[in-house]
Amino acid sequence: MYLETYTGNFVNVELNDLNRMSRQELVAHLESRGTACFDNETTEELRQCAIEDLESELEDSDFTASPYDLSHCRR
Repeated sequence: MYLETYTGNFVNVELNDLNRMSRQELVAHLESRGTACFDNETTEELRQCAIEDLESELEDSDFTASPYDLSHCRR
């Protein structure tokens, strides 16, 4: 999925990518998304944060919606 960075650029990230990232890669990814990372956070905490961020973006995306679908409208 393409995620927007704080600079307005987009990066393509999948769940498998997040599971394979090193700590340095996770920090770079999270900081590019606007999340502060601290030395006392474990790599697994950072990974979980990145996964939750991706899942949140996936929840916000309604891939079935059509701008022409008016079935939700009632008369």
